[in-house]
Amino acid sequence: MDYKMVAGAMRRLELLRKIQLRSAMTALGLHPGQPPMLEFILAHPGCTQKEAADELDVSPASAAASLKRLEKAGLVARRQDAQDVRRNQLELTAAGEAKVMAVREKMDALDAQMFSGVTDQEAMAFLKTCETMFDNLADESTRTLTICKLHRAARAALVANKEDD
Repeated sequence: MDYKMVAGAMRRLELLRKIQLRSAMTALGLHPGQPPMLEFILAHPGCTQKEAADELDVSPASAAASLKRLEKAGLVARRQDAQDVRRNQLELTAAGEAKVMAVREKMDALDAQMFSGVTDQEAMAFLKTCETMFDNLADESTRTLTICKLHRAARAALVANKEDD
């Protein structure tokens, strides 16, 4: 079997899904990096900008710009830490929580559209296949990484390859 066709189909699918997600987020008035930031703050109320930037693998400057936009839009609020007045803690506003729910609905609808006509058995077989392929490629340093941290590892590998040239 020519696996290039399968790998190409996987890349096309993921690219089209990214395009559709970007369009859906734009319709909600969000920039591409903002939904993960909102999700992180929802899951970690009181987190700091640095904690969010570290977890999402973005630069401090990028996190600051994103948070400034989210604050201006009324989706995120900063409050001073009671124990350390130099620290600001992040929280979602009611509007921010509503926006997260709207994002989740859009993503669920997109996934439902993508899997339309696919049986549960086919989806489970595809999941098993993806997990097997991941395990075939992963090593101990990548096996347990989150998607954000896998992105960081991929960028680090690209930089290392450029330095070797």
